[in-house]
Amino acid sequence: MLRLYCCLILLAATAHAQQQQHPIALTGTLVTPDEVIPNGTILIEHGRIRDLGPHIAIPPDAITVDTHGIIAPGLIDLHNHLTWNVFPRWKPIEEFNSRYDWQARPIYSLLMVAPHKALVDEGLECDAERYAEVKAITQGETSLVGSGPTHNCNRGLARNLDDDPELGPNNPPKIVYNVFPFQMTEPDLAAAKQSLAAHGALLIHVAEGAPNSASAAREFEMLKGRGLLLPGVSLIHGVALKPENFAEMKSAGVGFVWSPRSNIELYGGTANIAAALQNGVTTALAPDWSPTGSDGVLGELQYAATWNAAQTTPLLTDHQLFDMATINPAALVHLDHQLGRLEKNYAADILVLRPHTRQPANNPWWNLDHASPDDVELVLIGGEPVYGDPAPMQKLLPNAPLESLTICGAQKRFSFATEPQPQPPFAETASRLNTALREWGRHLAPLAECGQ
Repeated sequence: MLRLYCCLILLAATAHAQQQQHPIALTGTLVTPDEVIPNGTILIEHGRIRDLGPHIAIPPDAITVDTHGIIAPGLIDLHNHLTWNVFPRWKPIEEFNSRYDWQARPIYSLLMVAPHKALVDEGLECDAERYAEVKAITQGETSLVGSGPTHNCNRGLARNLDDDPELGPNNPPKIVYNVFPFQMTEPDLAAAKQSLAAHGALLIHVAEGAPNSASAAREFEMLKGRGLLLPGVSLIHGVALKPENFAEMKSAGVGFVWSPRSNIELYGGTANIAAALQNGVTTALAPDWSPTGSDGVLGELQYAATWNAAQTTPLLTDHQLFDMATINPAALVHLDHQLGRLEKNYAADILVLRPHTRQPANNPWWNLDHASPDDVELVLIGGEPVYGDPAPMQKLLPNAPLESLTICGAQKRFSFATEPQPQPPFAETASRLNTALREWGRHLAPLAECGQ
């Protein structure tokens, strides 16, 4: 049964790359879970990593790209709200006790809720999701959750783990993403528990508020009351969780998703990450959403690295931080045998970053945790080049139409060839969204803040 399960996931994960015509060989500094391989090569064929190392055989028909960069697994985002990422940064003038407080403020309704509803009513929800997926990929993401409630949007860019036709409705694991777990109906709760019993995953927002919020902290007891302290569950935010809560989570096999930037901007503090680490709770890092979090996982890594350096005694190594964006989130959704690392037979979801001259010796993880969006040289999803610098994209896709983007002053190229249905140019999608938002006194958020 285990072998059948692994084969199902392996086949599903490679569906993204059925169009790959030639093997691809990328050379650069390979960052694997166990070692760093300078001047290494990674060979990609049929959407999978066929081989990697300092000296490997390269087929004669392979397209070889010497990246001169750092080659790492693509980033995995387990906490986002994609259709809201069209909005520019929201800077509240106060800190809140819980998420229910800011959601009840008139300013939130004016700036966010009403315009978002208007976009949905105008049939632009799929445009908003497409824009958000492009934003995510420019941040080095290859897998994400947080799609809109509609199931009619044209998937085919990043892996939508919570609603991905490539994984198939009958293929495990089933990943359920729920923002308001205490409002789940009994049938929805039963379905979630059934998914967990079948080795699925449930990602839920719990204890989101100020660190000393009694009402937010009480949600942990409510969680236990609903019988959801179960293996496969991961708690998102958890700012008000106590050290003893993390101990219970570890005992129950419950994971944690940390979003420090959004926590600090809304609540003035973030989760007790020291308690999560001390208790051995598997922890992922994710951006939440663009309005109060980061534009993507790459930005959240940079923010978390800065937060870590600001502590009296840093809690995390650069290696640990990067694991929170790759191996750990893959483990939380039971895909760590297929995603989140550079390893033979894993899905070829690849991120290539430009190295920094200021990078400490023998520590490529520092580069990964301090990169900016313009540092992204190349992103492959299921072996398909989807985004990157003009030269490698044109070499890998010499006959494909490539669209141009400017990210933080750097020219980039994007391929939408993996989308299952023809789509309008991305510039048209962005223009349509911006026009609609301007009718409500807003404007379309940039794809990247570029350090502002």
